[in-house]
Amino acid sequence: MLDYLHVIFWFIFIEILGLVSMPLAGIAGNRLADKGYSAARTLGIVLITYLAWLFSYIWGFNRHTIIISAFLLCLISGIIYRKQRNLPEKKILLSNELVFASSFFFFLLIRIYLSEIYRHEKFMDFAFLNAVMRTSSFPSADPWFAGSSLDFYYYFGYLSVGVPGKLLSVEPSMLFNLAIALTFALSFNLLFGFGYNLTHGKIRYGLLTALSVILLGNLQGLKEFISMYLTRETAPIEYYWNSSRVIPYTINEFPYFSFIHGDLHSHMLAIPFQLLVLAFLLNIYLRKDSNRVFESILELLIFSVSLGFLFPSNSWDFPIYLSLTFAVVFAFYYGNYIHNKILSRSVNGFLGTVVSVFTLSLLSYLPFYLSFKPQAAGGFDFVPPELRTTIGEFLVLFSLFLFLTFSFLMTRLESRKKIQYFILWTGISAFLARELAISLLVILIPLLALSLYSFLKDLPERSNAGFSSLLIAMAAFIAIICEVIFLDDPISGSFARMNTVFKFYMHLWVFLAIAASYSFYQLYSRYRHFPENGLPTNRVYGKKVWMFSLVLLVLSCSVFPVVATFTRIEDMNAKPALDGMEYMKELDSGDYAAIKWIQENLRGIPVILEASSDDSSYHYISRVSANTGLPTVIGWTSHERFWGRDNEEIMTRIEDVNAIYSTGSIKKALELMNKYNVNYVYIGQLERQTYDIKTDKFEDKTYFEPVYQGSVRIYKVKKGF
Repeated sequence: MLDYLHVIFWFIFIEILGLVSMPLAGIAGNRLADKGYSAARTLGIVLITYLAWLFSYIWGFNRHTIIISAFLLCLISGIIYRKQRNLPEKKILLSNELVFASSFFFFLLIRIYLSEIYRHEKFMDFAFLNAVMRTSSFPSADPWFAGSSLDFYYYFGYLSVGVPGKLLSVEPSMLFNLAIALTFALSFNLLFGFGYNLTHGKIRYGLLTALSVILLGNLQGLKEFISMYLTRETAPIEYYWNSSRVIPYTINEFPYFSFIHGDLHSHMLAIPFQLLVLAFLLNIYLRKDSNRVFESILELLIFSVSLGFLFPSNSWDFPIYLSLTFAVVFAFYYGNYIHNKILSRSVNGFLGTVVSVFTLSLLSYLPFYLSFKPQAAGGFDFVPPELRTTIGEFLVLFSLFLFLTFSFLMTRLESRKKIQYFILWTGISAFLARELAISLLVILIPLLALSLYSFLKDLPERSNAGFSSLLIAMAAFIAIICEVIFLDDPISGSFARMNTVFKFYMHLWVFLAIAASYSFYQLYSRYRHFPENGLPTNRVYGKKVWMFSLVLLVLSCSVFPVVATFTRIEDMNAKPALDGMEYMKELDSGDYAAIKWIQENLRGIPVILEASSDDSSYHYISRVSANTGLPTVIGWTSHERFWGRDNEEIMTRIEDVNAIYSTGSIKKALELMNKYNVNYVYIGQLERQTYDIKTDKFEDKTYFEPVYQGSVRIYKVKKGF
């Protein structure tokens, strides 16, 4: 019953937050058909998270700070509502409420069958979520490297769900699954709003856009289904996995894979925050009756805080959306120049706006940047020819979206001569692809050229078609960049560009899927009334072939979400539960009871000693720190190395942990525990299997106090030697 109450309170709070933020979303989305309402919930989460984080530097991070933040948000929103009283129509309110509620409870039902916080990188995500919720100041402690902090990681995604979780006292093991369902629903709702706004208020195209971006898979899903279940060429184990590994040595996740996979990673948590900025950019692009990009200081602040939120949430997103912002602002002032013919005003306006947005988006998060010390990236390097994406691999990922976007862009040429130029340009692209050994240029250069032509052609009008063309151009440009350079991080060899493709291809999917949905709307609106008896035979035949190809592609891409959902649930074979720690009752009931005791009884961030090893990553090791957020001496070692920790110190910590458990000398054990400020010693089944533990020293009540006794024993360190 308590689980259900958590769900109800969580849902009600998010709903209230959306209603409270509606006037603010209306300011930043006043040119949109839904008046920005589809973005209100996400904006509310951004603002209350930002305010709570900012106030934490004054009063600490606690429930009182969050309540003050919520009160301030209500106050600001109430003042705006009294001045404007501009609310969306009942149709908009009801449709968005239904879409959000349906998508939230739909995916929460799936999460109940996939709830366990174990395997893959869920321990890492849960450790960060727990650390953020437990901290009283930022950056929070690194749960896997006692004495250090999360000054190397973008943690705002975890904070965005930690704030309402802390306010409502939701158990972190339940919050983990609620957070995934919430992220899914916020993304679905924003995409519904996108389709609704791009098609001037058509609900069915809002649903089409949301379904296309969030639920569809790629063609690999069909290939795997045939291989595993029809021809039986491979064993049916984890069907869903290979759809995210189409390009060798990389990761090419897409939204539904990320959600069904269930790792609470930053790139997934950041999806609604990306879409929030995108919605506000669409509003700016459509603002044709104004001489200013932002009609008020408050709108500028709302946009800048939303844009700036991306870097501390998932840093890879910020340069993409900052570039997109520059493009939209350029379009705005170029459109003004076309109408007014005053170059200096347009240039000054453009420069002033981009400088203001860039400066405010960074200054708003200055405390974060002052403590941010990333060590995982070391510049850029060039992609060797043998690691580049092939045309076949790219088509497996994006065939449906490319089919629709190319079809739409070709209709924008509108003359035989322009089509001839395009064919010539395609030939040049093929030549460049061969000479530069980048085969993907055969697709990407024509796509970039067509979309840029469509975007530039639209600048005087600044219509939805132009904005969709800009998204396609941005996707093509990102894909080209990924074929040329990659971020140089600790991963080397064949996997060197894994993270670059992993992070940036999510943007490709979102941009192309949104544009493809709009492309279908335009094509369907244009050709549905053409009588076939009035067209030449070849045109009628071409139209039927096009429709057959589209239906075939849609059905092929629909295989993945259906099969992946059912096979994933079947493979997990777990009892339905909202608590992500339920699996531990069967795996190690002693750990489950002890960790629950820690969660309920230990306050603050004391250091707890638990087992570790040099191959600890992706194993059950570090389960105490992961499930509580308490820092341990050393956790998942390969991850700490990737984040920039010194390898020699990591090895020293592993040896010290071994010595503390194994030595019979109280003096030596206490000296080593003092070195890392260890407050508690955890001895469970894993520790007994890993070390030859000399337990007698922990029974000395002068230095240790047994605070938990069962199959697991926990000792509190009373004082140093």
